[in-house]
Amino acid sequence: MKSVFNLFRFVALLVCAHACVASAQSAPATQTAAAAQARNAETWLRDGDRIFFQYSVYNKHWTENPEHVNRNHLLNFTIESNYDRVWGADKTLFGFAQFKNSFGQPSQYLYWGQRWDFNDYLYVKVSAGLLHGYKGKYRDKIPFNKLGVAPAILPTLGVRYKDVSLEAIILGNSALMVGVGYTF
Repeated sequence: MKSVFNLFRFVALLVCAHACVASAQSAPATQTAAAAQARNAETWLRDGDRIFFQYSVYNKHWTENPEHVNRNHLLNFTIESNYDRVWGADKTLFGFAQFKNSFGQPSQYLYWGQRWDFNDYLYVKVSAGLLHGYKGKYRDKIPFNKLGVAPAILPTLGVRYKDVSLEAIILGNSALMVGVGYTF
């Protein structure tokens, strides 16, 4: 648990540093350096950034295995930003998720991603990051996990009404997860 707390603290520090640097770089020419520093000291979010929390409510594995856990209790924290949007995306995502993997082991996913909005209700997200937590006899259940940390890419289809979202996340070739989230 201590390592999870340290990892979360490290992620928060990286996000704060990234937001501070981005804010300083995007300051208008008329804004003084002192004013830019004062804004950075007040908040680590940029104008227009939002925070998204999510909890998984359903998992379905593609294959039946008595060792599979269908409740992974995912808690996801994401910062949705207008900074560094690529490929025509509407938002850039920076996030961290804590969950139990398919075999009940505590796991973490640290990621960066992009979100494309089709309209006010429908969107698609893709995140890419590092997945940790598949250990012991389950270490080889995900590709490239020889060092205990593996790359992952997760496509997501979401619907939202105001600030509440329902997402279907494809977990590689193993499962589908449904999560409910709220954006602040």
